[in-house]
Amino acid sequence: MEQVVTIDFDLCDNNQTCEAVCPNGVFEIIDGRIRVANALECNSCYRCVENCSEGAITVD
Repeated sequence: MEQVVTIDFDLCDNNQTCEAVCPNGVFEIIDGRIRVANALECNSCYRCVENCSEGAITVD
């Protein structure tokens, strides 16, 4: 099942922890900002959600 990975940019402080902890390369830094670039690679490990100090990421 395809996962929907969302970043709430109103909450995101752009510390890029999600990119660092994701084992599948779902996130990329583009023009200095974190972005969801490869959502199809998400395996629902929730490391991004668990490590986001701002609570800015959801995986549905």
